[in-house]
Amino acid sequence: MEIKNIGERLRLLRTRSNMSQEELARKLHLGSRSAVSELEMEKRTLSPTMIREYAELFDVSADWIIFGQDDKERMERKIETDEILKAFFSIRKGLVRKVAIEQVKALAKL
Repeated sequence: MEIKNIGERLRLLRTRSNMSQEELARKLHLGSRSAVSELEMEKRTLSPTMIREYAELFDVSADWIIFGQDDKERMERKIETDEILKAFFSIRKGLVRKVAIEQVKALAKL
């Protein structure tokens, strides 16, 4: 899936991390939710400093933010890991979590 513009990539990073615009604005010291919204809608220019801060926060390269090109396998692994962790932490019972861990260990041996 190719994402054509920077704003879409910024939105994807934020939503994949289950982060609200308000939360991201606080983490990046942007002042308000509207600043994040303006970046995602490309009504505000992304400075080099902001590119670096986004890249560090979301563990992606500046090239991916700017051009949509990166180590595709690395990005896919990050997305998969986020999905696995989200599913794992939704398990409420300790015994079920232990079973899930054992199953993942068994799959890793395949």
